[in-house]
Amino acid sequence: MPLLLFSLLLSLSSGEPDLSRHIVVFTIDDGYRSVYDYVYPLLRKHKMTATIGLITDYLAGPGGRYGNPATFLSYQQVREMLDSAGIEIASHTLSHPWLTRLDSVSAWREIYRSKEVLESLFGVPVITFVYPYGDMDLRTVRMVRRAGYRLARAVRPGVINFWVDPYRIPEFELRRGTALGAVKNHIRNNPVAVLLLHRVVPKPRLFTEWPVDSFADLLAWMAENRIQTRTLAELYYEWRQGVVALMLSERNASGLILESDSVLLKEVDVDKTGTFNPR
Repeated sequence: MPLLLFSLLLSLSSGEPDLSRHIVVFTIDDGYRSVYDYVYPLLRKHKMTATIGLITDYLAGPGGRYGNPATFLSYQQVREMLDSAGIEIASHTLSHPWLTRLDSVSAWREIYRSKEVLESLFGVPVITFVYPYGDMDLRTVRMVRRAGYRLARAVRPGVINFWVDPYRIPEFELRRGTALGAVKNHIRNNPVAVLLLHRVVPKPRLFTEWPVDSFADLLAWMAENRIQTRTLAELYYEWRQGVVALMLSERNASGLILESDSVLLKEVDVDKTGTFNPR
């Protein structure tokens, strides 16, 4: 039996289409301790990963200088997840303000200094920014680019494809009332799905919380269907490679030299944007 036909019959018999080429990006905002308690063990179990947006003033640092370790992630917990689950850390600012309501000096400090702090604490490049409350305007986006971030996740629905603006990446938010079936349907219908979570807890009470049982079932379903996970940074690099290949293909076909200044192809030197500073 031809392999393609066999794969088709196998997918039909399982009741699911072939989803093995679909990609899910878990983005988890704010850096609550529940990430370590509930999300991280399940990610490790299924060999999956995620992007975590950290508010640096709420992070319990190596000497306990920041935050409340009973509520938010500690430095040691983030370090462990970096080393063993391959998570990406993203900046979610210093203090989670409404950026468009700040003056330019204060907004710049929130955007740039948070990158400095995270890179200094963990010794890794931070190239992803997460807008607090999804609050942004043209000034904010320009600051994010100037600070050296390569991409930023918004809080709005939308289609993710080659031509999406990397500084306004859309998402699908999981809230207390979001049914597991709705999340599965979103993944089925979108080759790339960026999911937004805040707290994953046993008994959700706040509207931004999602049940850990549903999260466990979702990951088991994804593993069964061989759905892959990526961090936002990994997705960005794959997009860029894909766009380069597409542009080269079109140039070869038409004999034209195409513009290489697409928003997805804007070159940023990682060594120059890295702000590791052991202060």
